[in-house]
Amino acid sequence: MNKLLPGFSEGFPVALRVWLVFLLCLVLLGYSVPFSIVVGAVGGIAGGWVVAWWNSKDKPKEAPSEPQDEPEEAPVKLSGLALAKQRRDARARKRSQKSSVPLTGLFNRSK
Repeated sequence: MNKLLPGFSEGFPVALRVWLVFLLCLVLLGYSVPFSIVVGAVGGIAGGWVVAWWNSKDKPKEAPSEPQDEPEEAPVKLSGLALAKQRRDARARKRSQKSSVPLTGLFNRSK
């Protein structure tokens, strides 16, 4: 049974107790004995399984590391005119984003 439900050996005593409690309660409530045995066994197995799961010590699974075939490209360093053009374009984009939203500067105080 341990192959079907790994870790169930810790919950087995609890499963027997839960089965007995279900069996006695169902018989006292007036259900037939075979029905009480079957339903009690199902309840006992479920209870033992939950206890075994609760007491299990799971280790976090490590993601397999993938080997990188190609080295990552280093960012290109700009200088001179190319750097100036990049900065100018960034300022233009920033200005166009600000001006695209209407009434953004309407309530700002000017110093």
